[in-house]
Amino acid sequence: MNCACNIAEEITSEKQNINPLIRQINNDKAGEQKKGIARFIDDARLWQQTFDASADIMFIVDREFNIIRANHAAKKDLGDDIIGHKCFKTMYGLDDPFSHCPACRVFQTNNPVNNEQKIFQLENRWFDVSAHPIKDDHGFVWQCLHIYRDITDRKEMSLKLEELEIKDPLTGVYNRRHFNEIFKREFELAFRRLSDLSILVLDLDFFKPLVKICGHSYGDLVLKEFADLLQGRIRKTDICARLRGDQFAILLPDADLDEGTMIARNIHAIAEQNVYEDQDNCRQITVTIGLAAINAHTPDSTEDMLTYAQMAMHEAKDEGGNRVGIYTPFELIQK
Repeated sequence: MNCACNIAEEITSEKQNINPLIRQINNDKAGEQKKGIARFIDDARLWQQTFDASADIMFIVDREFNIIRANHAAKKDLGDDIIGHKCFKTMYGLDDPFSHCPACRVFQTNNPVNNEQKIFQLENRWFDVSAHPIKDDHGFVWQCLHIYRDITDRKEMSLKLEELEIKDPLTGVYNRRHFNEIFKREFELAFRRLSDLSILVLDLDFFKPLVKICGHSYGDLVLKEFADLLQGRIRKTDICARLRGDQFAILLPDADLDEGTMIARNIHAIAEQNVYEDQDNCRQITVTIGLAAINAHTPDSTEDMLTYAQMAMHEAKDEGGNRVGIYTPFELIQK
C-alpha cells in the first residue's frame, strides 16, 4: 500500500515538473509562429516599398487580366482605383485584350516580351514596355508583371535625329539621299507588280537672278513656300524631295503618263498664280516641269528615269520655261 502511494506521489511530482516544460515549449512555438508572421509581414512590406520606390509604372495582373497589385507610380498616372480593373482597358481603352497586349503574349508564350509603345491613355507619351511571367512551383504562369518606363524625351530626340537624316532642313521635304532609296524601292515594286510609276522634276524659273536681286532670305522663303505648295497638291502616296538648289522631284506611284501629265499641269497652274511675299518683296515665280514614266519610256534604271525627266525639263527650259515637258526619246526626235 505504501509502495503504491509512493508511486502515485512520484507521478504527480513528475507531472508538476513536466507541465512547466510543456507550457514553455508551447510558448516557444507560439513565439516562433509570431516571429514567422512578423517576418512574413516585414518581407511583404519590404517588397511593396521596393515596388513603390520605382519611378516606372509597375503593376501585376492575373490570368483574367485584372490588375491585382500596383505601385505608387501606376496609381499616380492611372488612378488610385485601378486595382481590379482590366489592364487592356486601363492602358489602351479597349474592351478586349488585343494581339499585341503584353500580358496576352506572356500568357500565350510563357516568355517575357518587350517593345516600345506610344500610349494615348498616358498623354501620347512613349514607353519602353516589358512584361514578365510570374510562375508557380510547377512552372505555370499565373500572373504577369508589367513595367512601363517613360522614354518620351529620348524617343522624340531619336525621331528628330531620324528626321534630320531623311529630310531637307530648309523645306521639310525628303532629301536626295532618302529620295533615291525610295525611288529604287518604288521602281522595283512597279516592275514586280507590272504597274506604272511616273516622276516629275521641277525647277523654278530664273531663281538664281532672283536671289541676287532679292537676297538669300527671300530665296529661302520661296523654296519653303514652294515645297509647301507641292506637298499640298500631291496625293498621300506621292513622294516629294528637294534634289538640289531650286530643283525638286515628285514620285507618282501607280500613275501612268496621262495621270502624271494631269498632276504636273495642275501643279504648274497653281504655282504660276502663287505670290511669294515678305516685307520687301512680292513676286510671282513660275516653274518648269519635266515628266517621265516607266511604261511610256521603259527606263532600265532609276538613274535613266531621272535623267529622262531632267532632259524633258531642260528642253522645256530651252523653249522659254514656265511649262510642262514630257520626255521624248531621241529616235523619235530624229523622225
